Amino acid sequence: MYSVMFDSATLFGGVVLSGTAVGGATGFLLARHAWSNRDVPGAISFASLMVAVTGWCTFSLLFLTSSTRSQTIFWASFVGVCATAVPVLWLTFALEYTGRNDWLTAATVPLIWAEPVVYIALSFVSPLHGFTNETARVVPMGGLTTLSVSHTQTFYFHVIYLLVVVLTGFVFLTAFLVQADRLYRKQTVAVVIAGLFPLLGTSASALLIPNATLNLTQVFFSVGGVFIALALFRYDFLDVAPLATEVVLSEMEDPVIVVTDGRIAEHNPAAAELLGSETAVGERIESALPGLLDAVWTGKSFSPSRARADGGTVSNDSSADGNTLVETAVYDPRLTPIYDHHEIRRGDILVLREITAQKRREETLRALQSATRRFMDVERGEEIARIAVETADEVLDHPHSAIAFPDDGETELRAVAMTDALADSTDAEMVFHRSDSAVWNVFESGESAVHESSAVLSSAWHTHFPVGSVLLFPLGEHGVLGIGGDAEKRVFTDHDRRFAQILATTTESALNRAQRETELRESQAMVEERTDQIEFFNGVLRHDILNGITVINGNLELLSEHVTESGRPHLETVQNWSEDIGQLTQKVRSASQTITNAESMPLTAHSLSKTLSCKVTKIQNTYPNVTVEAEIEDGLCVSGDELLGEVLENVLLNAIEHNDQSSPSIVVRARRNEDAIRVEIEDDGPGIPDEMKSAVFDRNVTSESSGSIGFGLYFVHVMMTQYGGNIRFEDAETRGSVAILTFSPVGQKISFA
Repeated sequence: MYSVMFDSATLFGGVVLSGTAVGGATGFLLARHAWSNRDVPGAISFASLMVAVTGWCTFSLLFLTSSTRSQTIFWASFVGVCATAVPVLWLTFALEYTGRNDWLTAATVPLIWAEPVVYIALSFVSPLHGFTNETARVVPMGGLTTLSVSHTQTFYFHVIYLLVVVLTGFVFLTAFLVQADRLYRKQTVAVVIAGLFPLLGTSASALLIPNATLNLTQVFFSVGGVFIALALFRYDFLDVAPLATEVVLSEMEDPVIVVTDGRIAEHNPAAAELLGSETAVGERIESALPGLLDAVWTGKSFSPSRARADGGTVSNDSSADGNTLVETAVYDPRLTPIYDHHEIRRGDILVLREITAQKRREETLRALQSATRRFMDVERGEEIARIAVETADEVLDHPHSAIAFPDDGETELRAVAMTDALADSTDAEMVFHRSDSAVWNVFESGESAVHESSAVLSSAWHTHFPVGSVLLFPLGEHGVLGIGGDAEKRVFTDHDRRFAQILATTTESALNRAQRETELRESQAMVEERTDQIEFFNGVLRHDILNGITVINGNLELLSEHVTESGRPHLETVQNWSEDIGQLTQKVRSASQTITNAESMPLTAHSLSKTLSCKVTKIQNTYPNVTVEAEIEDGLCVSGDELLGEVLENVLLNAIEHNDQSSPSIVVRARRNEDAIRVEIEDDGPGIPDEMKSAVFDRNVTSESSGSIGFGLYFVHVMMTQYGGNIRFEDAETRGSVAILTFSPVGQKISFA
């Protein structure tokens, strides 16, 4: 019956062979193109699908032109293998194309392939099952060779499984088609239609030619290939990832705009908020965001503004009611060209990365650095206040700033610097009395305050000052920094507050520095005045008193020949006092010169061993009734000056003058002790009470026994401090006291003075 039906229909056979060949060629070209784009998501699975389609068509050509039954059965088996692989590869491609790659795991992929693999193996090993079996017989149709086969239930189960797999792929594609953005909706439609044609061919074969292996599916591949080619070349099927718009445009926090021919082709929700419209697609980019392209070409940042109905613009820093203030957004625009596979530029992607905080920080840092440098160049507090106000006016969008200083009695705060806008509105005169509690509370409490409501601000503010909001910051004891905004702007941004706080802190530090420097200059002036006075009195001591003592001593020598024995004690008393006064004057002069010239007279290395030995010898020669025992280590060197000998001699004389023994004994020891050089001068006198061991170095201490002024030990204490050492008194083991002088040693390489 079949031969009768198709013997005269040779055209049908030619159409089938031609369609099959075109389908195979189309599959091969698509597989090759997909492989060349294998780095694109879904390309490898699509290439595998096209390889299976090419195999299906190629083996079908061999099957349809076979000359023997064995050849026909052989090629029919390979057609069945390819026909089995196509549905599974179709599902794999559909999952990757719709972004469900995570469904293709090591557990799910073997599960999908399990039934096809088992059936293919069964078809080759069992003669009763498979794509062909022992019932197969050759049936010529339209000049083609086909088979008529009676299949078992396993075959129909296999077909139903493959049908379910194919339909599952269509379900995923259809769901993606509903959710896809406009850019990829047409592409997805083309892919779905291309998949429907082979399914239609399979259905037509089952209805028109039952119980035969002549399948028209491969013919319909040639028609479906047209739609796949359309998706490839018209909609950049493999050149642009189908989920790029989902991931980039929807999930990115930065505004993203796709521009084609100067018009907006697509944007994400963040860009919709920036554009102020959800329907900006098709609008010219320069109309929607004026200045954006200029910022891109010049490499500058971009702050958007929107067109108003009256033809003006509304910046993003204020709301419609004008009562709130929002920081102006600043963006760093980046443009990336979009090229197709022919290297033709199809459009551009604009990504606007918000850098508002970074820009604000940079501006704030530059302003504060500039203010700090300017602060260092001025000395007066009024100049510092002027710089601070200018800085606030430069950075903040609030034109009314001022700094008020208290008067001497702290009865009022008077503005010493203010912005031009505030000066124009107040005639450059602003005074706050204690009745202005807002300012005085900040000054007295040392805590900042923010007033952003007209109900909080007193009527005096609105009457005299054109402000609607005020930031007040204390400047310590120096006054208050106030920053006021226009009446329409009653909210300070976080940036305003942070900057104002840092500026206030920096200004207070600069005022403190200026105050310290002023006090230092005054102190230096006082020191210089005291130094002049000391030098004056030193000159008096050097010329007048010393000259007078010289005259007195000369006359005393002449007078000694005319004094009787009864008056000689009185003469000796005068001579002793004259000598003491001369010595005291010399010490005062030496000490004053040392103290006033401490910075200009550097210390040098002196041999302590040599100097102390000389003074011990002098004491022994001057006081024959005094026993001196010396233990002085050789090579001891200390930092000192020409008064080192007088320092040591004063301590030796102190041990003798305050000794109550008729034949005093003194022990002198000098040695290196760890990191210091220690000198001990021990006497056998009455000792020093504990409460006087420190007081004896005060310059006003008077010895009750001799009535002489204790200038000697004060002189020693001052000089030891100049040397970087110290002196103290301790009790001797048996009787008396021990004066301990500690010096810092110097290197042996320093030359002796």
